[in-house]
Amino acid sequence: MLEEVMSFVPHVVATISMAIERLIMEHGARSLVVPGVIPSGCSPPILAKFAGASQAAYDSRTGCLKEYNKLGLRHNSLLQKALAKLRAKHRLRDVMIAYADFFGPIMEMVESPRKFGFEEDVLRVCCGGPGRYRVNATVPCGDAAATTCRRPSARLYWDGVHLTEAANRHVADRWLAQINAFGRAGCKKQSSS
Repeated sequence: MLEEVMSFVPHVVATISMAIERLIMEHGARSLVVPGVIPSGCSPPILAKFAGASQAAYDSRTGCLKEYNKLGLRHNSLLQKALAKLRAKHRLRDVMIAYADFFGPIMEMVESPRKFGFEEDVLRVCCGGPGRYRVNATVPCGDAAATTCRRPSARLYWDGVHLTEAANRHVADRWLAQINAFGRAGCKKQSSS
């Protein structure tokens, strides 16, 4: 099944590229931020759904499902190549296309939870129901039977879909550093011409 999904990745990236092209050419967009995908193999809903996977399917360091993360890496790699082509194509139009990396910052937090102030069991959500990752279809976050952790700032995921404020802060810090570096590089290119 995952091989079939992997075969769709180039088509998904091509569709994203066409949408960006349309935004630039038909709507005059000049500054675009294009997000990559998360490491879905570390996503609590995916981990809960495929809880019966063999031990070999998991990364022994992170507890994430390896093949699902490979899918995300493939998507993000193809997307970044497509964005580079779009940047080159529209460089004379003064278009800025930034790639917003979710995968890298989330993996940093999964691989080194203590560095970011998270508890060791970083893949358990803060708000949810019973179960290994606290992701439960019958007791979702917001349900009267759902419970929340004591310290949301010590968790990566709020409810399995959304990151906590602390996790979002790290992702945003990485994005801002990337955008600032991109801007400095752009200024150097313009001043050297």
